Amino acid sequence: MTLSHVTREDAVKRLTQSHGSAPDSIEALCDLVRAEVHARKHAPRAATLSRVARLLAPAIALDEERLDGACDALEREGDVMLNPGGILYATPTRVVAIEKSARVFSSLPTRALAKALGRQVSAKGASRTIASVDGLSEAVARVSGVMVPPEAWAGLDRAPNADAAFLEKLDQRLEWQPLGAGSLEKDGALEWRAWQVTPEGARWRRSSEAQLWWARTRFGGHHRAWTASASPATSPFVTLSPDDADRARFALSRTVKAASVLRVERSGKRVTLEVPGWLPRPEYRWLSLHAVVVAESKGMRWEISTDSEDQITKLLSERLGLTVETT
Repeated sequence: MTLSHVTREDAVKRLTQSHGSAPDSIEALCDLVRAEVHARKHAPRAATLSRVARLLAPAIALDEERLDGACDALEREGDVMLNPGGILYATPTRVVAIEKSARVFSSLPTRALAKALGRQVSAKGASRTIASVDGLSEAVARVSGVMVPPEAWAGLDRAPNADAAFLEKLDQRLEWQPLGAGSLEKDGALEWRAWQVTPEGARWRRSSEAQLWWARTRFGGHHRAWTASASPATSPFVTLSPDDADRARFALSRTVKAASVLRVERSGKRVTLEVPGWLPRPEYRWLSLHAVVVAESKGMRWEISTDSEDQITKLLSERLGLTVETT
């Protein structure tokens, strides 16, 4: 191997050529995280992001929050999986055909994926699309991937609505299978935040009283919990999956209009939706198959066609209790 010295400008140019976009773009950052996780099969989230930051340090001054957001987007997309202990896992290739195109979900970096499939893969944010579905099943089989029907990928039929009935089931779990107060804090005290809903809106706050709680672990993972009223540090609780925690947020916010507004902006044939927070995984996956996330919006704003507006707003309002406001 021959080593050569390059200037900072040359390093930026080479990184741009390698990833097809600026090295600090969401597309490039997502691919660097994919490459790290896929090569190692599994690795701590914090260590993975640290390695990517060190790789880019000689070329650019990286915004760590931007890199963290790119990893969040990959976790939501399904390209990498995060377990509660803060470990990222690689994922197999899954392809969902949508009419004449297809969405692809995999920890394989985009260039390697395109080469393996023998066709172009376009990236926008964390999302990746294949333009043609002709012969796609055979190509996916060659990389040991699978074709997944849209309904199965979204999983709406297996997910409850975010409503009072769902919260009652969480209370039943708490009654039947509580965990001991403070049992998640073996590696040190956690800074728990509570989901609080007020007439002005809803957000995570420092508080001593609530039912839905969230804390970040020292390794970059997350803990989510449900209690009767006090923090999991001092009260029995049940742990929640990311999907159940997101669903609980919408269920708790359902009764307060200011906290559950789905904003719809129309401009000619262009329609933009703004959701009040990250969606539960089934609704997120379903929406991502019918809409395009707006760049830099972290999954909060989506562009849809006028033909699909009624279908999308009806489903989200019914399942999550959102009130539609149109401008």
